[in-house]
Amino acid sequence: MKYKQLEVIIRRVDPYHPDYNYFVEQYALATAGIAGENEVFYFLQELAIPHRILRNFCTVDAASHKHEIDFVIILSSLIICLEVKNMTGQLDFDVEASQLLRTRSDSIIERFPNPIEQLTRHTRFLSSLFPHVPIIGAVVIANRRAIIGSRSPHTPIFHSDYIYSFIEKSLKQHAEPTLDIDVFYEQLIALQSLPIKPFSFTLAHLKSGVFCSKCTSKMHFIQGKFVCLNCHHQDKFAYFQALHDFRLLVDSKITNKEFCTLCGISSRYATIRLLKFLPIIKQGRHTYYEIPEQISTMVQEESPDSPMN
Repeated sequence: MKYKQLEVIIRRVDPYHPDYNYFVEQYALATAGIAGENEVFYFLQELAIPHRILRNFCTVDAASHKHEIDFVIILSSLIICLEVKNMTGQLDFDVEASQLLRTRSDSIIERFPNPIEQLTRHTRFLSSLFPHVPIIGAVVIANRRAIIGSRSPHTPIFHSDYIYSFIEKSLKQHAEPTLDIDVFYEQLIALQSLPIKPFSFTLAHLKSGVFCSKCTSKMHFIQGKFVCLNCHHQDKFAYFQALHDFRLLVDSKITNKEFCTLCGISSRYATIRLLKFLPIIKQGRHTYYEIPEQISTMVQEESPDSPMN
């Protein structure tokens, strides 16, 4: 959710917004995080033994504290939680001070929150729910150029290419099958909660217009279709992306007037035709159109029910 929102923020929020530079930094960090998770997932695909994997598992404990675990690996004899970090430089894990120190190539030292503490919180929580299940954790460094310096003697910390060996070693220590993998997977899925939107905006915060998927220029609505005057790309359904952006940052429902402002269309009658395929919600004197979650991936086919016909 956070990454998807940040992606839209970079596209839609005005660069003069007071927090825009912060959003750019967060987007860069989130992009690096996903790249690191992809690196880890690449090595997890080597697992030939029965297993299930939950990626970006999000849940809430009894005290309403949120737990976001990068990977939960369910095996027949144990559960493994992985906390992934995609960082360069020399990484020193200071357990007593609860910090991660990174020494960059220019010798500048930076402090980060200790991922070991994050991991401990997650494994402790899962152990409280499933006290008879062996649950272990590890911190995985996804960047191959990083150097792992001082570390905790109690928490495994290693590069992503060691994952398979780590799992093999863990299975030797926990060899007795105690889990029905599919049943436990369903139990965890039942605990999963949808992440709350980290950021919220109003329509006034967003840049108006429908943007070209080819060159990102603002498109013009001409004779029932969106036309890019820069690269000449034409797309009847380019406004789907605008609805997707609005849903992620503002609300899951939109009025005719809001849609006109969002897409830069002056005719409310044209918007009625564009939005006629969306479910209508009546709230008092107001009429809203419900934006489906899958709006950006909906099949764009011309049919008798298409918004342009």
